[in-house]
Amino acid sequence: MQRSTIFAAAVFLGACTAVHYESPRLAGRPPASETIAVLPFEMVFAGKMPAGLGPEEIRAIEAGESLAFQHALYDQLLDRSSATRKRPILVRVQPVETTNRLLDESGIALREAWQLPAERLAETLGVEAVLKTRVEKTRYMSELASWSTEVGLHVLHEASEGRIDWLIPPGLTRTDDIYADSTLVSCTDGDLLWKVAVQRATDWRRPANDVVAGITRKLAKKFPYRG
Repeated sequence: MQRSTIFAAAVFLGACTAVHYESPRLAGRPPASETIAVLPFEMVFAGKMPAGLGPEEIRAIEAGESLAFQHALYDQLLDRSSATRKRPILVRVQPVETTNRLLDESGIALREAWQLPAERLAETLGVEAVLKTRVEKTRYMSELASWSTEVGLHVLHEASEGRIDWLIPPGLTRTDDIYADSTLVSCTDGDLLWKVAVQRATDWRRPANDVVAGITRKLAKKFPYRG
């Protein structure tokens, strides 16, 4: 049992690739005087559509995933901004509750925020740069729908297409790729300041929160503005 658990963790954590870019503009800049905003994640589904899910249920799941990823990345950046860190992040990160409230007060819906230019969003949020992230995956993490609405056990059943995954040893469960592309864009000219792209094989038997934490931890680890 213990060996199977260790194997599953290795599948989740080991199979990953990353692309990392940091603009020369960041060198020597005083980041502590700037504020960035973490936007709701753009969620892209690239797998087989689960049977029995209607458009409203799918939108609820995607909204839940979007907000869960956003909060998780904010928490990861906040943790790495702690004075106890060896090389803490020095830039200020706008609380996601403030970010989402300002978007809502400006009439910018969740999905609209995925597509609007960074300059427009930064102006709305009163920040110097925005962190936009796109996640492409092949399965819905339906338990995260609770972030937006209760969809019920029906979603969990249909999203798994009736498979009784709990009977399968963790090391033998099917894995699928999840791809995350995160970019930090300046509000003044729309220039790309930083980018990291991560692709990893994910054991979808793991709790959705573990999947989210693993991806956002990898993104935050490469974040610039270090002391």
